[in-house]
Amino acid sequence: MHKTISLPSIPHAPDSAVASSAPVIPRSWLLAPVLLAAVLIMMERTGIDRAVSHWFFDASAQTFPLRHTFLLDTVMHRWTKYMVILATSLIGAALAYTYLVPAIRQRRRLLLFLLLAMALAPLTVTVMKQLTDRPCPWDMVEFGGGEPYTHLFETREPQHAPGMCFPAGHASTGFALMALYFAAYYQRRHAYARAALLAGVLAGLTLGLGRIAQGAHFVSHVLWAGVVCWLVMVGLYALLMTQRPVAPGIPPE
Repeated sequence: MHKTISLPSIPHAPDSAVASSAPVIPRSWLLAPVLLAAVLIMMERTGIDRAVSHWFFDASAQTFPLRHTFLLDTVMHRWTKYMVILATSLIGAALAYTYLVPAIRQRRRLLLFLLLAMALAPLTVTVMKQLTDRPCPWDMVEFGGGEPYTHLFETREPQHAPGMCFPAGHASTGFALMALYFAAYYQRRHAYARAALLAGVLAGLTLGLGRIAQGAHFVSHVLWAGVVCWLVMVGLYALLMTQRPVAPGIPPE
C-alpha cells in the first residue's frame, strides 16, 4: 500500500463551499524517479552507454546496420508516433464532447488530464532536446561521426554541430502511455493501473531500444526521457486530479 505525502493545501473556501481534503500523492511517485535519476547521474562515469551502443555498431563498416531498416525506421519510429498522436487527438475530441453532453461532464477532468499528460510529457522532452545540445551516438567519432564523445554534464568543444538527442524524444512517445496509469489510479482501479504502467514503461523502453539500435540515442537518453515524462505527469496529477472546493449550486466536473 502506497505511503503518501501531502502537497500544499488549497486556501480555505468560504463556509458556503464544500471543503475538500488536501491533495495527496503517493511518496513512491517522487522517490522512484529521484532514485533513477541518481543512478543515471552515476552511470555517466561508466562506459555502459557506449558499450550497449557498440552491440549495434558495425566497426568495419563504421555504421549502425539497423539504422534504415523498415521495422525500426518506418514502423517503430514513424507509425507508432502517429498512433499515439491519433489517440491523443481522440481524447481531445472526447473532452470537447463533454461540453455538448452534460451527462458525461463528470469525465471532463479525467479527459483533460489524459490530454495534457500525453501531449505535454513528450513536448517537454522535445523542448529539452532543443536546449541540452547533446549529439546522437551516430554523430560521434567513436561511431563513425565527427563529434568527440562528451559526458552529459561536460561542456562540448567551442566549435561543434548542434546536438538535439537528449533526452530521447521518440521513447517519450511510448512513455506518454503511462498517463493511463494515473487515470486508472484516480478511479481506484489498481489492477488496471498496474497493467497500464507496465504497458507504458514497456512501450517507452521498446521504442527507445529501437532508436538505440539505430544509433540515435544512448540507454541513458531513453531512461531520462522516462523520468521527465513521469515527473510531468505527477505534476499534472497533483494540479488537476485532486478535489477542489465547489461553490453551491455548481455540480463538480
